[in-house]
Amino acid sequence: MYGLAIITIIAIMGGAIAYIGDKLGTKVGKKKLSMFGLRPKHTSIIVTIVTGILISATTLGIMTAVSWDVRTALFGMEELKAELLDLTTEVTSKTTELEASRAALDAKNAEYAAISAKVKQTTEQLAQIMDELTKVTAERDRTTAALTTLQADYALAQSDLVSYQDNIKNLQAIKDELDQRVAGLNSQIGELNTAKTTLQTDVDRLNELTSNLKQGLQIVRQGTVVFRAGEILSTAIVHGGQSQEDTTKELGGVIYDTNQHILDKLNVTDKKLEILWIATSEFNQAAKLIAATNQEVIVRISTVGNTIYGEPVIGQLELFPNYLVYSQGEAIYSETVTITNDDSAEETIISFLQKVNTAAVAKGILSDPIQGTVGSMSGSQLFNTVSKVKRQSGNIELTAVAKNDTYTAGPLQIEIRIKNVW
Repeated sequence: MYGLAIITIIAIMGGAIAYIGDKLGTKVGKKKLSMFGLRPKHTSIIVTIVTGILISATTLGIMTAVSWDVRTALFGMEELKAELLDLTTEVTSKTTELEASRAALDAKNAEYAAISAKVKQTTEQLAQIMDELTKVTAERDRTTAALTTLQADYALAQSDLVSYQDNIKNLQAIKDELDQRVAGLNSQIGELNTAKTTLQTDVDRLNELTSNLKQGLQIVRQGTVVFRAGEILSTAIVHGGQSQEDTTKELGGVIYDTNQHILDKLNVTDKKLEILWIATSEFNQAAKLIAATNQEVIVRISTVGNTIYGEPVIGQLELFPNYLVYSQGEAIYSETVTITNDDSAEETIISFLQKVNTAAVAKGILSDPIQGTVGSMSGSQLFNTVSKVKRQSGNIELTAVAKNDTYTAGPLQIEIRIKNVW
């Protein structure tokens, strides 16, 4: 619109210039004016031309002074062309960058689509794993319930066995009493024989039932039950005072080694099978307690109840401080005994070893929960000790000393020293 206004103004001014020049030339021609010795006609033409030039120059000068666009059109065209070229180049560069950005955006969109598909697949796999975990948890709960029921049945069977054995003893006593009465009361022999036969039948029936129960319990012990309640699965030393992470890692290694030991004992070929189950809360609590102490801790893993073959082993963690109980050569227990004959030597040594075991337990050495022992003595060592005692007579002093430094975890290895007492 601004360009059209300038064109209109120039057109109007051109017309006005032409009109004024014509009038001025006509007026000069009519007055017959002469310039530079020229004829009036030529003088009027020159006046007309000069007047047009002056008016045009004046008009352009005024427009140039007033309008920036006119100045630009007259004097800045080359600069505008250069700027236009630069802008065109910049537009081309920006267009190229835009195309590259669009290509990168398409690549990112494709990558996002691939990631979305991967996330969807992972979510589906996670859902499947959660379903399997739910099924495994339900199966574990059913197995635990069945194990509890079987343990209750086993305890009931043991109770019944004891009751039947008591009944057999009572009936046997009655039978013996009746046999004596039969021998002393010939007049009532028929009646007593009948009672004897009846009681003998009951005894035989109870003996058969007891035999069946014993056989069933033996089968349970040898063929089905692989670990008894309270049986020690493993004992390890864990260093306290570590970080929670290091303690958890070391305690987890103890549980892993125990699991491998159980798999080897049961001849399980799949070494990745987790057959040992310990509650997560119990594991975390144990790791927290170990990390909080600054001394070595004994970690003992034992069974919660009887373990049936084919079922997982339900374990529990027991923690004990590990400290030096006996130094090498330290006396554990001493007693003076009297040897009267060779037959009493073995009984004396056995009794002495039981007292040594009691003293060691009282001092702090951990004993086996089932057997109650803190160590063992080889058959050859026991035989040699008994032989030495048999060669003595009268009063002798028996002293049990530690063969090496013994800590809470044990086992206790002893040496029995024999000294005559006069």
